[in-house]
Amino acid sequence: MEERHLDREVITIWRQRAIIVNVVFWLVITAIPVCTALFDWPRFFYWAAAILGGLNVIHLILFVFVFPSIRYRTFFYAIRREDLLIQEGIFVISQIVIPFTRVQNVETEQGPLLHKRHLTSVSVTTAADTKEIPALAEQDALNLRDQISELIKENAIHEV
Repeated sequence: MEERHLDREVITIWRQRAIIVNVVFWLVITAIPVCTALFDWPRFFYWAAAILGGLNVIHLILFVFVFPSIRYRTFFYAIRREDLLIQEGIFVISQIVIPFTRVQNVETEQGPLLHKRHLTSVSVTTAADTKEIPALAEQDALNLRDQISELIKENAIHEV
């Protein structure tokens, strides 16, 4: 079983996503005291904005500086003869085994952040869940998708 890891650029992508989320949070948090002053809302909204601002700083530190590198180190996937193994997690590391006989769909997806770095994610869908391998080089992702599709066909033939 060969463990395969994500492209290292995924750390940058996860950090960029966290920064985008934080910017949106800051816009909302900034609107609270502005609306409190303009519309004469109760004073506790200032305290609520301060508390939310503090929580947002903690979120920024964790999701931009701490979690991406841990998530990268713990994530791997392996294609075995009859199934796909995915390990993921930060505090709780989980290993998911997806038998190829249960796979309904394999997709590739590329948003703007992935596209900029020539990366693609691969999603494997079963009746119960969808699992994602978040960032592979474009050609690796296409090869993985095709390899899983072929293994699905092979396992379906052997099962009959």
